[in-house]
Amino acid sequence: MKPSLNITDHDACGVGLIAQIGGAASRNIVERALEALIRLAHRGGVDADGRSGDGAGLLTRIPEKFIRRHAGIDLPSEFGLGMVFLPPGKERYARNQIESRAQNSGLKCLGWRPVPTNPEVVGPRAYEALPVIEQCFFAPQSEVADFESMLFRFRKEAEAVLPAGTYFCSLSSRTVVYKGLLTPCQLPAFYSDLREEEFESAFAIFHQRYSTNTQPSWSLAQPFRFVAHNGEINTISGNRRWLRARSFNLRQDLELSDRVRVLEERVSDSASFDNGFELFLRRGYSPAEAMLGMVPPAWERSPEASSELRNFLEEQARYQEAWDGPAALVFTDSCTVGAKLDRNGLRPLRYTVTSDGLLVVGSEVGIADLRGKKIVERQRLGPGEILLVNPASGEFVRPKDSLRLREGIRAVSSVPPIFVNPIDKASPDAIDEPKQVMAALGWSEDQFRLLFQPLVEQGQEAAWSMGDDAPPASLSNFRRPLWDYCKQRFAQVTNPPIDSLRESHVMSLKVFLGRTALDSPLLDGGQLHLLEKELGTTER
Repeated sequence: MKPSLNITDHDACGVGLIAQIGGAASRNIVERALEALIRLAHRGGVDADGRSGDGAGLLTRIPEKFIRRHAGIDLPSEFGLGMVFLPPGKERYARNQIESRAQNSGLKCLGWRPVPTNPEVVGPRAYEALPVIEQCFFAPQSEVADFESMLFRFRKEAEAVLPAGTYFCSLSSRTVVYKGLLTPCQLPAFYSDLREEEFESAFAIFHQRYSTNTQPSWSLAQPFRFVAHNGEINTISGNRRWLRARSFNLRQDLELSDRVRVLEERVSDSASFDNGFELFLRRGYSPAEAMLGMVPPAWERSPEASSELRNFLEEQARYQEAWDGPAALVFTDSCTVGAKLDRNGLRPLRYTVTSDGLLVVGSEVGIADLRGKKIVERQRLGPGEILLVNPASGEFVRPKDSLRLREGIRAVSSVPPIFVNPIDKASPDAIDEPKQVMAALGWSEDQFRLLFQPLVEQGQEAAWSMGDDAPPASLSNFRRPLWDYCKQRFAQVTNPPIDSLRESHVMSLKVFLGRTALDSPLLDGGQLHLLEKELGTTER
C-alpha cells in the first residue's frame, strides 16, 4: 500500500540566490527569483488561518531606473534608500525622529515614498500586525569616503531612540529588501513594485521562512539586510553573550555612542547572525573573511587549506567564537554574493551554472525553469564549503576551491600557538567488579534492563515512546552522568550525535585561551598545572 501524500506537509526554510555572472542588471533575474521562491513554498510555515505565512522576502540591488522614476523627488547621483516598517498610529513621530537623527548624523533626508501595497492579499493574522511601509531617501551633507558606513552609524543611532515597531528592513546606497509576513505567492501580489518591468537587478537573494524558535513577525521575515539563513544557530546564547561583552570595543571601533546596542534585542538567531555579519563588514572585512570567520570550515586537518586561509582562521579562532549550525547561508555585501554551509553540513544547498552565466543556488534543485539552457555545472555545497560570485566582474569561486582561497583573505602572520598537551601518567587500577564499573560510568540497573536486555535477548533496540519521565538530574536521588545536567533551552530541530574522533573532518575540540591552545576543553591535573604555569594562577 502506497503511503498517502499530504500536500499540506511543510519542511525547513527555503533559501537561495540567482545571479548573472559577469552580466548587467535585468528583469529576468527578479522574475526567476520570484519563481524560485514560489517553488519553495512547501518549505515554509503557514498560520492556522491558512493565509498568513511565516515570512517571505527578496533582497536585490537597488533598481535605480525604477526608483528614480517613482521616488517623486529629484535624487542625486549618490543616495541612500531605506525600506522602513513604521508603527501604525506613531508613523509621523517615527518619521520626525528619523529625519532629526539623519540631520545629526551628517545626512539630508530627501523625502519619503509610501510603498504601494495590497493588504487584501495577506492573511488575518498578518493584517493585524501590518505596519506602515515607506521608503526614505538620504544624501550626505558633504562628500564622504564611505557612505555605507555613514548610513550604518545613522541607523544604529536612530534605532536607540525610535518607537517600538520601527524597523529598517534595509538602509543602503546599493541594496533594498522587500519582505513581510507573507507566503511566496503573496509577496509580488502585496508589493506591486516587484511586478514592474523596470525593477531590475544583477542578483536576488530570496527566503521562505519556517519559524521554530521565535514567533513569526513582519520584522523577522527574511532576507535580513545581508543574510538569509536556513537552520538553527545552536551556539546562539554564547555568540550573543560574546558580542555584548565586546560591545564597548565595537562601539569605539565603529564610532558609535554608548546608547547604541550593537546587537538587536528579542530577535531570532538568524537576525543576530545578520547583526554579527554586518559588524564584520563595517570593520573592514570582506564578505568572504566575515563569513569564514563566523562560520569556519573544519580546516585543521585539511591538507587543501592554503597557508593564507589557515593563518587567517587560526587567528580568528583565538578571538572569535564560531557560530555553529546546522546552517545554510546565502549572503551579500551588496557587491559580492555567496552561499555557505557550516562545517556540519546538515542543510542542503545546491547550485547550477548555465552556459550563459546564470547561477542558481537553492535549498532544492528545480527551483528555476532552465529548459532550453545548457547546464555546464551542477553541484552541491559540502560541509564548510563556500561559494562566491561577483556579478559585475564575473569572478566566481567554486565550493571545491574554497579551502584554497588566497585572494580576498587578509594577510595574517603565523604565530604558533602554545599547546598544553595531556600528561602521560599511570593508568588507574583495573576494576573487576561489574557493578563498580557501572557506577563509575554512571549506568543504573534500569538502563541495563531497558536498553541492553532487549539487545541481548532480541538482537534489536527496544521500542518505546518519546519523552523522559525521569526527574531532572538536579532533583534526582541517584547519581547521574555529567551530560544529564545539560539541556537545550530552545526548540532544537537538528543536532545529531557527532563523534570528534571518527568525524574529525567536521569537528574539532580545540580551544584557544589567547595564544594557548587546548586540544580539548576537558583538562587532567597535569594540564591544569601547565596551564597555571603558562597563564599564571591569577588568571584562572
